[in-house]
Amino acid sequence: MQTPRRLPQTIAIPLLVLPTLFLLAAAPGLAASICGTVTDAVTAQPVSQAGVFLRTQAGAYTGDHAATDAAGGFCIDGLVAGTYILEVRVDDYVVAYRTGVEVADDLSDVPLAADLPAARLALPWPNPSNGGVQLRISVTRDTPVTLGVYDLRGRLVRSWSDPAVAPGDHDYLWDGLGADGRPAPSGLYLVRITTPADTHSRPLVLAR
Repeated sequence: MQTPRRLPQTIAIPLLVLPTLFLLAAAPGLAASICGTVTDAVTAQPVSQAGVFLRTQAGAYTGDHAATDAAGGFCIDGLVAGTYILEVRVDDYVVAYRTGVEVADDLSDVPLAADLPAARLALPWPNPSNGGVQLRISVTRDTPVTLGVYDLRGRLVRSWSDPAVAPGDHDYLWDGLGADGRPAPSGLYLVRITTPADTHSRPLVLAR
């Protein structure tokens, strides 16, 4: 007569032990947060609408980011333990960079001092344009400003200059005409802002 085989024994796990096992399994992936404030390094005023991006120590973006609120505050949630780099951008300018940010638990007060340029140039609008274009500059402190529209050969098409621009947002309107009063041809142009400290350009397309 054939001897019946014994089925493998199962191990009964008390229900009280299951939550503990679950926590142990999940421990390496416990989420933490980095919160802080971005302020102007010169005026100590909060910087709103800045983008805060997270990089690994090797410099690669993690995909985690946040935007500052009206008080300059930000929080990046759902992070695993590690050491990170924080990068702050305003209108595509890198204005703050902090390395060696260690995350083992929630960090609730990470200060970032932003080295804002004296004047920043927003994206021209509309872009592409068939004529009139709004050019906006944001000024953080009194500074001379020169604003120019150049063609791809580097020739100046139109310019504005002010020896003392006060802090705030300032709008200029380019009507699509050259200095000679004739319409500029369709094509790619560069809008350039220049201060004693730096120069920055934005592309603009005229499509008539």
